[in-house]
Amino acid sequence: MSDPSSAAADVEEKASPSYTPAENLSAGADQIGVQEANPVEFPEAQTRSSNQSLSLDRFADVQVELSVEIGRVSMPIGELMKLGQGAVVKLDRDIVSPVNVMAQGVLIASGEVVVIEDRYAIRITSIHGPKGQASGDARGM
Repeated sequence: MSDPSSAAADVEEKASPSYTPAENLSAGADQIGVQEANPVEFPEAQTRSSNQSLSLDRFADVQVELSVEIGRVSMPIGELMKLGQGAVVKLDRDIVSPVNVMAQGVLIASGEVVVIEDRYAIRITSIHGPKGQASGDARGM
């Protein structure tokens, strides 16, 4: 009968990954050197004046996802789970209120729903600035 502790040691030895310490490597182990790190100096960054702007033309072919939000509603999960085919959910927006136009989830414009042939479309009525405020009437677009 074999010693249980030696059997456990054999299993441990077989289970542990094999590695070779760096000092035992045959290919120039004694030639491994450490170099001192020196600080790197970078030239002073140049800032653009306010009248110089980057051209946005380089982004003209970037695809973004537009979505239109016609309204929202908040309801308890229990009520949501009772919804089925044919259920009607009343939204918080009047039919005459503008809808939100979102780009990548960010509000960029407001508009009104129209129909072109057999498709819904949006007529943009105002463009929103960076903080989501309408920045003017867009009916002349």
